[in-house]
Amino acid sequence: RTPLPKNDADMLAMVRARVGKKDPESINHLGEIFNVGLGLQKDVRKAIKLWKEAAELGSVRALFNLGRAYDRGEGVQQDKDRGLHFLTKAAMQGHFESRYNLGCNEEEKGNYDRAVRHWMI
Repeated sequence: RTPLPKNDADMLAMVRARVGKKDPESINHLGEIFNVGLGLQKDVRKAIKLWKEAAELGSVRALFNLGRAYDRGEGVQQDKDRGLHFLTKAAMQGHFESRYNLGCNEEEKGNYDRAVRHWMI
């Protein structure tokens, strides 16, 4: 097993190497780095592009990130329905944060029974 890098530059190089090999979780992670600008210039649009690629390759976390971005309108035009679509896809694959957010969405709509069902899964 490769030891963890000791600095951000080496960590970024390791992530980029995995991205080059089409590792969905590394692609998602690079998107998260661009989303917050951690060691790189913040570029939310590039993060969205990376998350879409990672989601297509099977990253559940990327589906969650896309759901949040569309729900909030961060880096994309706000589209709550599309955000819910991505959150639902992630939740159906066991992503608990997506399931929690779906419950919060139902609570905001006044659908308390549905909200509780999401939270109890």
